[in-house]
Amino acid sequence: MTDFRTNSIAPAAEAAADEDEHEPLLPQTPEENRGSGPAGGLSIKHRVLGVARHTTTALGVCLAAACLGIGFYILYILVHVPAMLEVLQGSEPQLESASLIDMDDDGVLFAVDLHFPNWGRRAATVPFANTTIYYHEDAVGWLYAKNLEVTPHHKRLSLYDVFHVTNAEAMGSLLAEAAARRRVTVSAQTGISLGGFGRYLPVVSAHRELELVLPPLPAANITFQDVVGPVDDTVDGGVTMHAKLLLNAPIPVSANISPVRIDARYQNITIASVDIGPTTMFAGGVSSIPVTTNIKRISSSAHEEALANLAMKISSGEGAELLLSGSDPSCCEQAPLWLRQMLHMVEIPIATDIAQLPHYALPPYENFVKKVSVDKLYAYWSAEDSYKPWAGISAQVLIEIPNTSGANATFEIESLVPHLQLVDEDNQPFATIDIVAIPIQLKQVAPFKFVVSCGFDRLGLSVVSGKEEQFTYAMKRALSDRNLALGINGTLDIVLATSIGLIHINKLPVDANIDWTFDADIRMPHSIFYNAIDAAPNAEAESSSAKVSVNRIHVAETTRELLVFELGLDIVNPFTYGAFITDLALNVNYDGLHIATVGVEELSLSKGKNTQTVYVHFNNYPEDLRQKRLFLEASVGRNITIEVAGFPNCTRIPPLEASLREFTKELTVDTSKLRKPGTSSGKLAGSFPQVLQEVVFHIFSMAAEATVINPVSGAGIWLQKIEAIGYYHEDVPLGTLEYDFTAKQPSGLRLPYNQAVTTPRLPITANETSIGWDLLRKAIGGTLDVDVFTNIQMQIGNAPLNFTVLGKNAPVKVRL
Repeated sequence: MTDFRTNSIAPAAEAAADEDEHEPLLPQTPEENRGSGPAGGLSIKHRVLGVARHTTTALGVCLAAACLGIGFYILYILVHVPAMLEVLQGSEPQLESASLIDMDDDGVLFAVDLHFPNWGRRAATVPFANTTIYYHEDAVGWLYAKNLEVTPHHKRLSLYDVFHVTNAEAMGSLLAEAAARRRVTVSAQTGISLGGFGRYLPVVSAHRELELVLPPLPAANITFQDVVGPVDDTVDGGVTMHAKLLLNAPIPVSANISPVRIDARYQNITIASVDIGPTTMFAGGVSSIPVTTNIKRISSSAHEEALANLAMKISSGEGAELLLSGSDPSCCEQAPLWLRQMLHMVEIPIATDIAQLPHYALPPYENFVKKVSVDKLYAYWSAEDSYKPWAGISAQVLIEIPNTSGANATFEIESLVPHLQLVDEDNQPFATIDIVAIPIQLKQVAPFKFVVSCGFDRLGLSVVSGKEEQFTYAMKRALSDRNLALGINGTLDIVLATSIGLIHINKLPVDANIDWTFDADIRMPHSIFYNAIDAAPNAEAESSSAKVSVNRIHVAETTRELLVFELGLDIVNPFTYGAFITDLALNVNYDGLHIATVGVEELSLSKGKNTQTVYVHFNNYPEDLRQKRLFLEASVGRNITIEVAGFPNCTRIPPLEASLREFTKELTVDTSKLRKPGTSSGKLAGSFPQVLQEVVFHIFSMAAEATVINPVSGAGIWLQKIEAIGYYHEDVPLGTLEYDFTAKQPSGLRLPYNQAVTTPRLPITANETSIGWDLLRKAIGGTLDVDVFTNIQMQIGNAPLNFTVLGKNAPVKVRL
C-alpha cells in the first residue's frame, strides 16, 4: 500500500511572516489615541465602524485566496499523482542492462537501463526523488535521483547513480537472504518533489513494502584455462593451484568486483579456500576471472574422513555437494565490508561436476610408459581347475606424464587392494578376482614421474558356479574377436600419501566398463624385462638369453601325407617367469595351406633348466609349390607370414577350448634370427643338431663329397636325388651338381640314425668363368664360403619329401 502525506505550511503563517511590511490597522498605544484631537471620542467610534467594515472584506478576500490555492493544489495533485502511482505501483520495469561500476564500504556506483513495456498513456516526470531502503526496520541505505521521466512514447529510463550504504551489516543480511531464498522483502520510503508550480507545494512521501524476486539463474558455462599447479604451498600449507575461470552466463550485467575469498566446506569441514578476482564481467555475462585454490592440509581425523567420503562419492558417479560461503569478513579487506558479510552469511551448494576442467588428450601409452621391468611372471591353468586360472607377477612400470601445468606436489599410492568381480552385459557377476597379498604401490620420483610397483603372489579368477558360459563367452570374444568387453565392479582399499597428508579410503566403489578392441599389434617399451634377469655379476653375455636346444627328433608316424615328429627341447630360462598349462595345440597355416599342427602336453616352464616335448604333425604336400616356397624362404632368412589357429579339442581346458575353436592370428616370423649353433640374437638363442658336418671339393676330379649325420630317430631316411648350384657372394657362379642316388640303389642313400655318412664323390660341372677358377685356385688347402642353392628329394619312412633350400656361406674345403 502506498501512503501519501503532505507537509503543509498554513497560508496564515505566511501572512504573519509578512506583517512587518504593512501599516497597523489599529492604534498601538493609548498616547496615540489621545493625540487624535478634541473630537477624539467620535473619531474613535467612526474608526471602529470603518475597521469592522473593512475587516469583513479582508477576511473574505483571504478566505477566497486560500480556497483558490487549495483548489490549485488539489488540481495539481489530481493531475500528477496518477502518473506517480504508475511509477511506484503499476509499472513493473524490465531490466535491459546493468553495470556495477565501483563499490566500497559506503556505497555502490551503478548504471541501469529499465524498460516499462506496460506503461499507460500518462507521462510521469519526477524532478527529485530520495528513497531510503529498510530491511527489518533497519535503514540499509539511500538513493538520490532527479529528472526522472517516462512517457508513452519513451518507455525507457536510464539511471547513473550511487546507492549510499548506511548500515553494512543490514546490507549484508539483505543480500544474503536474497541469494539464499531468491527473494527478499524490503521497505522503501520515497520523498518526491514536483517541478514547475509543484516546487512551491509540499513534498509527497510514499511508503511501500516491496517483495523483490530474483529471476532464475541462467545456465552458465564454466571452464578453466591456464592451469598452474598444484604445487606445495610453503606459506599457507597444503597445495595451491592457479587458473583462469571462464564464465559465460547470458545475463545483461557488467560489473567490477574486488577480490573475495570463498571457503569450500564438506561435512562441516573446510577443505579448501578459493581467492576469486578481481572480477571484470562484461555485458552478456562473459568474464575471465583469476582463481587461486588452496587445498587445506589435513588437520584431523574428521578432515581425513571427509576427503575420503568425497572421493568415494565422486568415483561412484553419485557426485557430491560442496557448500561455498565467504571466509571470515576480516579476510580479504579489499572487498566492501557489506559484500564480505553477505558472502560469509550465505551458503551456496555446488555440485562437484559444475565446472569442466580442460581436456588433455593423452599421447599413445608408449610415449609415457618409459620402462616396464618384470621381476616375476608365472601363469597357471590346468584342466583340473579349468575355471580357476591364476598368475603371479612382480613388476615395475615407469610412467612419465607431460607436466604442462608445472605441477609439483606429492601424490603417491602406498597400497591398493582391490576387491573386484567381473560382470557380463546384464551386470551379473560371473567371476571374482582373487588376490592374496597387497599388490600395488605408486611412488613419485619427480613431478608427474611415477614408478608403479605390483607384487601379486597369486592373482586369480574364480568363475561363479553356474556362470561358466558367460566366462567362456567373454574369453571367446577376447581371443577370437579381438574384443575385450566386460564390466568390473567392486571396491578398492587405498592408502594415499599426498602433500596434504595421509588419506585412507576403504571400499572405494569401482564400476567400470571395458570395451577394448586390439586388432593392432601391442607394442611394449624396448626396455621390458631388462630387470628380469637374475644373473651373477660376472656371468657371460649368454646368461641374458633364454637358450633352446633340440636334443631329440623322433618320427612317431609316417604316411605319404603325414609325418608326426616329437621334438625334445632343453630350455635354459634365466628369467623369473614361466607358465604351466595342461595341454595346448594349434594349427599352422601358410598361404592357405595347412602345414602342421603343433602342440604340447603339460607345458611347464620355470626359471632354470627345463625339458619339454613338442609334438608336430607335419602335413606333407610333396608336389605343392607352396610347401617348397616355405622351405626356400625359411632357408633364405626372409620374413614368413604364417597363421596360427585353434580347432575343436585343441585343449582339455573347456573354456580355453571353446574360446580357441574360432581363434586365428597371423604372425610374421623373421627366419634370419634363426642362428647357427652357439650364436645368439636378442633374448633367444637356438641350438639345433648339425646335419651337414663337412663338404670337400676336389679340383682334379671336379667332384664333391659331403659328410652328414642324421639326428632323426624312429624312421628310416633315404637321400634320393640332389640338384645344386654353387655361388660365391650370390653372384659369381662356381659350378652345378646333379646326382641321382637311386641309380645304384632303388631306395637311395640310407642315412642311419646318429651316424656319420659320407656320400660318394658327386661330379661337379664347373663354370667356365675365369673369376670362378681364380677363386677355387686361391682357396686350395683352405676353405671357401659358398652359397648353395639346393633341391633335395628324400624319403622319410613312408613319406616322400621334396624341398629347396639356400645355404648361405657354407664352408667348403678345397683340395687338389
